[in-house]
Amino acid sequence: MYNNSSSPYSDAAVWLYSVVPPILLLIGIPGNLISFVIWSRRITSTLGSTSLFLSAMSLTDAYVLLHGCSRQWSIGLSNRQFDLRTFLGCKCPLFLFTFSSDLSTWIIVLLCIERVICTWQPIKFRQICRLRNGSVALALTIIVLAGVNLHFFWTVLVIADSCDPKAEYNEFASYWHYLDFAIYSFVPLALMLILNSTIILRIQMTQKSMKRTGASTDNSVTIRSQHDMKPSANHSRATARSMRILRTVSCMAICHFTLTMPIVLHFLFQDKFCLTTSGDFLSQCDLVEVLVVSLQMTNHMVHFFIYSFTSSVFVADLRRMLDDGCSGYR
Repeated sequence: MYNNSSSPYSDAAVWLYSVVPPILLLIGIPGNLISFVIWSRRITSTLGSTSLFLSAMSLTDAYVLLHGCSRQWSIGLSNRQFDLRTFLGCKCPLFLFTFSSDLSTWIIVLLCIERVICTWQPIKFRQICRLRNGSVALALTIIVLAGVNLHFFWTVLVIADSCDPKAEYNEFASYWHYLDFAIYSFVPLALMLILNSTIILRIQMTQKSMKRTGASTDNSVTIRSQHDMKPSANHSRATARSMRILRTVSCMAICHFTLTMPIVLHFLFQDKFCLTTSGDFLSQCDLVEVLVVSLQMTNHMVHFFIYSFTSSVFVADLRRMLDDGCSGYR
């Protein structure tokens, strides 16, 4: 929704839409494609389904950026005279964008679930979190989210250069906003909070147990063979790997909450705060909308940098890829 009259706020919004999207595209698309290549190479060689989930997320993030930023850029360059979404008929673009955004969010939930299993059931982790089971979980998530968003194909149409619900679905559309935000933000964020809390609780319990074990060991003098030390060493390596992945997933969850909650709150309350008594849209809200949409797009761009700062495995593979690429030009 935009204010059609010219004002400093509206002009600033148009200017930002013509400047910010290409920057996000320039950084985000290569970053997500590189992430996809790196994680897809590790799908069959690493334990669990983490690499599969991260590969799928890289593709969904790339699409959300391409779709969202291209639309915003077209709006900015044409001074709101051209909207790519309405040009393509609304139905398919709305479905693909909403579905991809939801899927990216719920993949983080799948990653959190896998970390919970790894933390609470480390012995059964290999059996429960096999690649086949992860593929089934991802496929079921895709089917459910696609089914939830299929209604766009018969509930919306182009009206006066805007994507609006058909008259007979106006009431449904008024409730859909709340359901959409619940699927995209509130429910997955609540699950992330609960799942990560259980992981932290389990880690604290394990640390306390290890301290008690260490204290009892110090009271007696024992001699261990190298064979006796192997299980402990293997457990330490597994714990370190689990902590690295947990750090990456936690950063993704925090970024998702920080960067997507503003757009959820804006669209939930814009009718209350952004409409005048005559029904016109306040020009100040144009600028707010551009800012919150840009934050949402940033959420789908930033994962490459999270991997780079929190995953030593990703950094090592990235360096190897760059070295191989550079050697190919020599």
